[in-house]
Amino acid sequence: MKKRIFIILLTSFLTNTVAGQELNNFFSTLSKNNLFNGSVLISKSGEKVFSNFYGFSYIEKQEKISDKSQFPIASITKTFTATAILQLKQKGKLKIDDPVKKYLTDFPYSNITIKQLLNNTSGLAQEYNSFDSIMKEQPEKIISNRDIIPTFIRFKTPLSFLPGSKWEYNNVNFCVAAMIIEKISGISYASYLEKNIFKPAKMKNSFVPLDRKIKTTNQVELYTYPNSYSTNFVNTNTLKDNFPINAKSNFYGNGGIVSTAIDLQKYQNALFTYQILGKNEIEEALTATKLNDGKMVINNLEGKDTSYGLGWFIYTDEINGKIVFHDGFISGLTSILAHNITKNQTVIILSNTASDVFGASNELLQLIDNKPYKIPVQNLSRIYGSLLENGNKEKASQLIAEYIKNPTNYTATERDFNRLGYQFLRLQKNENSLQTFNSGTLIFPKSWNIYDSYGEALLQCGKKEDAIKVYQKSVELNPENENGKKVLNNLLNK
Repeated sequence: MKKRIFIILLTSFLTNTVAGQELNNFFSTLSKNNLFNGSVLISKSGEKVFSNFYGFSYIEKQEKISDKSQFPIASITKTFTATAILQLKQKGKLKIDDPVKKYLTDFPYSNITIKQLLNNTSGLAQEYNSFDSIMKEQPEKIISNRDIIPTFIRFKTPLSFLPGSKWEYNNVNFCVAAMIIEKISGISYASYLEKNIFKPAKMKNSFVPLDRKIKTTNQVELYTYPNSYSTNFVNTNTLKDNFPINAKSNFYGNGGIVSTAIDLQKYQNALFTYQILGKNEIEEALTATKLNDGKMVINNLEGKDTSYGLGWFIYTDEINGKIVFHDGFISGLTSILAHNITKNQTVIILSNTASDVFGASNELLQLIDNKPYKIPVQNLSRIYGSLLENGNKEKASQLIAEYIKNPTNYTATERDFNRLGYQFLRLQKNENSLQTFNSGTLIFPKSWNIYDSYGEALLQCGKKEDAIKVYQKSVELNPENENGKKVLNNLLNK
């Protein structure tokens, strides 16, 4: 009997050791190739099986990331907001199908429910341009949750669509949900989370900052590429944000929580073992949303079909188990918490250089399930764009030719080449733009969209005859390309 127990323990130890070596190799390779800088934790059955840190929390000072390093977790926060609402529901303080107006009496839309906030079907306007007039009138003002309803009332902001008729990812939904939490509980959103989630889950290094621009001692600096063709990171403090509202706001509920990978694992474990939320409420949160017409919400993320529950994305394909997740993104930061409910496996990744955590998490779920996986590789469009920008056009062309022969050493997407081509075009780097789009057609010869973009660039560069040929190819590949047909008709009849 003792011998059998010993063999079982030894087998388990060796299995975990091998898995740990594979996982370390996975992230060490990414780190070596400048594709990951951050913190990672992987657990099975609630127990940590791998945890490590790579790179620097403060690159300029060469301060290394450690288990104490705190990261903004961005939109993973939405799962906390949904959990808080469902806790109040569990206590009988609200009903999930109640209208928002029942609790926030000045809310100007009577037909939006709390559930529609949490599943992103409310139809509320996005925050990106909603506060432009306020920011012009009061340049020093910091926009917060309390400004949302007065702004909607003042400008009679229309809904984007009939509530429940469509799905649209929207930060404002969760800001409003946070205000409902405050209204019902009588305390701040930050205090509610501390009392009802952080403390019960023993998350000692997590908090909601009063001002997310003020960093704690252990909080990491954030780094990103300044453009689509740069291969060097810069501190986000040196860059201007594309959306003024991001620099002039302090929203909460949609994002903002600062935490660690270890604390997020404690949260995940407490949540999915029903320590901070009941089983019925968790099942409700992880049920795919259906629209008014009865159709299930389907959203494609990098080739993966997902639905959305209450604050959680849900993979529609359950061949490897039921997998739920939420990722997050702000400039210089990406995060993800992915959990396979069926197999009780969890992947948590926090990166302060905005790594591709979504792609990495999918491969890691394969790895820990002893299934084939790939270690993410460098982005072709970024390396290609860097060569063009530095005047190495021949090397850039050679890189494309090599990739077409052997596409295993880089990752390439049509979206990335489109983005790079248009960025060069906006910067009036016309030759680089045209060469990028041309290369895109070589890599994606069956993509009508890349040809359509190439045609637009040629037209802006005054190459009408070439544009006609490229638009003709686009329409040939997709006869339903109405915009292409319209542009082509105008060009041929001028």
